[in-house]
Amino acid sequence: MTLIKLICKAFLLICLCSCGLAFADNAPLDLKPLRSILQLPDNKIDLARAKLVIDKTIDPSIDIRVNLKTIDSMVSTIRSMLPANATDEDKLNALRTYIYYAGSWNSNRAYNYDFDDPLGTRLGTKLLINYIASRKGNCVSMPLLFIILGQRLGLDVTAANAPQHILVKYRDPSGNLINIEATSGAKPARDIWYRQNNPMTDQAIANGVYLRALSKKETVATMTFTLAEHYMDTQEYEKVIDVTDLVLEYAPKSVDAMVLKGTASGRLVKERYVSKYPTPNLIPLEQRAAFESLAHNNQYWFQQAETLGWREPSQADDESYLQRVGKHQ
Repeated sequence: MTLIKLICKAFLLICLCSCGLAFADNAPLDLKPLRSILQLPDNKIDLARAKLVIDKTIDPSIDIRVNLKTIDSMVSTIRSMLPANATDEDKLNALRTYIYYAGSWNSNRAYNYDFDDPLGTRLGTKLLINYIASRKGNCVSMPLLFIILGQRLGLDVTAANAPQHILVKYRDPSGNLINIEATSGAKPARDIWYRQNNPMTDQAIANGVYLRALSKKETVATMTFTLAEHYMDTQEYEKVIDVTDLVLEYAPKSVDAMVLKGTASGRLVKERYVSKYPTPNLIPLEQRAAFESLAHNNQYWFQQAETLGWREPSQADDESYLQRVGKHQ
């Protein structure tokens, strides 16, 4: 493939990120706190702290200690709703009641899907504290809160991915894995339902990209994707690449991270070279290696995602999703 074709590819493979534009703060990116969490054994990882560390990187005003206390208080309230010698079923029912039904336990403010932003285009709605405060969530914040609270209650719950969606996987005492849809009252849902409503290839299922229960490390890596989206918003594409590199280190099948890394590389090609040099041969010799590396990564990471079974969502998929959401308003 010639350099000119690679530049064209960089224009064509521009991301699916639909968030509103924010302004960059140009502060150095410090991923050490997050990496230190990812380096822990799975049984030592606290998903609540991990999520708050990620969110604080986006919004420095977040107080991790205060918000951990808020989450602990929520768990204490749910425990007070349990009978003596509570079973897993008791805990699930209490958790559902606490989140989805208005009552004294949640100050008569149930948590609901945010129908004003059904595609989750406002990045702030994916932050945990904003969901807790507004009681309006999406397919990122809703399952993650359910998992965080559920794990603190002793339930075997974790995350799984579907295209542009996170769901909850619950393992019952008999070892059966059950899907729980946190955006719809935490009701059980079969794999076939997800495949009908979130089209995915057999290849992606076979490769473990979608509908597979994630480890805690993979769940933290999945949560970290929101940080990469943030840097796409602020047009800090090198930071996007740094964050997606971290995601892929701990979740090597994250096709979303691959697509975003490829996109960020393409944006840098456009920003640094296409906008300045009419043809590749005009790029200064000392810059060509960097140009070729970015152009290669733009194409390579999309190819890697496609090899695992990822397919770009179509406009028809989005329209179908919006129609389903509209029926539940």
